[in-house]
Amino acid sequence: MKQIFISLCLCFSFAACQQNKNTNENPDIQYQGDTIIINENSPVLTQMSVQKASLKDYSSEFKTVGTVRPVSGKFAEIAAPFAGRITKSFVQLGQNVNSGVPIFELSSSDFYEASKAYFAAQSANDLAQKNYLRQKELAANGVASQKDLETARNEANIAEQEYKQAKATLQIFNIDETALQMGQTLKVVSPIPGEIVKCNITIGDYVQEDTEPQAIVADLSHVWISALVKEKYFGAIKNGDRVEIYTDAHPDKIIWGTIHYIGEMLDEETRSLEVIVECDNTDRELKLGMFCETHFLSSPIQAIVLPATAIMQEEDNDYVLIEISEGRYIRRKVKTETINTAEVRITEGITEGENIVTKGGIFLNM
Repeated sequence: MKQIFISLCLCFSFAACQQNKNTNENPDIQYQGDTIIINENSPVLTQMSVQKASLKDYSSEFKTVGTVRPVSGKFAEIAAPFAGRITKSFVQLGQNVNSGVPIFELSSSDFYEASKAYFAAQSANDLAQKNYLRQKELAANGVASQKDLETARNEANIAEQEYKQAKATLQIFNIDETALQMGQTLKVVSPIPGEIVKCNITIGDYVQEDTEPQAIVADLSHVWISALVKEKYFGAIKNGDRVEIYTDAHPDKIIWGTIHYIGEMLDEETRSLEVIVECDNTDRELKLGMFCETHFLSSPIQAIVLPATAIMQEEDNDYVLIEISEGRYIRRKVKTETINTAEVRITEGITEGENIVTKGGIFLNM
């Protein structure tokens, strides 16, 4: 009896499912895999629009936020290379300086010791080289032994390396060893030409070598805009493309820039890439650290552009409906690039001349 009851329940359930299926199905629409066939008298056809895919000039554009930063190699923080007391300042805020121009003067016992070590290494090297030359002459005349010659050669090599090391130590701090004298103060110079944009030099201050910079020199005739570009726009930009820059200080003025560098390291959290835009800053309207709006405009290319209503989505895939004949359509996956809220660019999946359903495709959604 129990088995009969279960069988009756299953029959009623199957009948109910069949009734619901028949109710939901539209007899005017047939689905054969990815192919959709619509009855020629179906009112669905009146809700649909079809557009022939064609190539046209297209420039990708999108906006993001950027930050003004100095051009690499044109920004220098000038700090004391040794601990000591500032005895003189040669510059003031806003002054233009050339490379090698003194910024401030420092009296330092550490610098005195470095100078002393340099002169000692120079003297030892001169003596060792002369001794080596003398031993070579004596050996050539059969007076000196081969052992004495080898010893002199080794001493000369060691002395030369120590002299080069002492010289390199001074060059690290932009010290001209040719003008160096024992007991003199250190003139700290600018390594680049530019403008004094920060100056904290106070005569009489005792500073350490690890303190904040006493001055900053920057060449701001050109600046970089560091902008973060989302992953979906990577294919729309390339080096040399023009970029419009807008600032809050001058919201109606366009400052033009060009893409200087497109990064190779993606930020995994933001899914963004750093893009460097270089701008002429002769008018000094772009200040370091300033936020600005960057409007990217790619060079015109030939592309297929469709209304956004032509694109339908299924899970993570975009697809369109292509009319293969009157009343017959086929679903096809495509790759797209968003242009704006109304249009998309087709990057893969459609060829020129195909008829694309641009409106009403939702009625054929399987």
